[in-house]
Amino acid sequence: MSDGDSDSDEDGDSDEDGGSDGDILDYFNRSPYRDLLDIEVTEAAEGRAAGRLRFGEKHSSNRRAAIAQGGVAFSLADSVAGAAATSLVGFPTPTIDFRIDYLAPATDDLVATAEAVREGGETAVVDVEVVQPEGDGSGDGKVAVGRGVYKTSDLPDDAPWDLDQGE
Repeated sequence: MSDGDSDSDEDGDSDEDGGSDGDILDYFNRSPYRDLLDIEVTEAAEGRAAGRLRFGEKHSSNRRAAIAQGGVAFSLADSVAGAAATSLVGFPTPTIDFRIDYLAPATDDLVATAEAVREGGETAVVDVEVVQPEGDGSGDGKVAVGRGVYKTSDLPDDAPWDLDQGE
């Protein structure tokens, strides 16, 4: 959790609560769960974030066809939306609620983009879109859209989430 000191990444980008954009990316990309799923958060700043998932056999819910299990798109969407919320306040923002609408089966690499649509004193609301850029050429490549609500008020000192991950 932030101690209020202002940290900066190599570009000097930091938010008012001390978490730099680089710290946020490092936090999200060092997660064992996201590593397991091959999720990478590529951007997180000013209430926006982006990320990707490299699709592989382990993501499929079907042994005969490469079709991602729904939790794959959900995990990417929640990760990227969480990074967008975290970039607003400079410390990890636990998910309070998340809903997702699946629009098409995922059969290839996925890209997600998220944007905070509201940030209050206690919570942030973030919209996210998951697309399959290399899809089969039909439609717009949208796989899912979602909306998450994240806790943005200060976390207790003993909360299990902090940007330095206890190091």
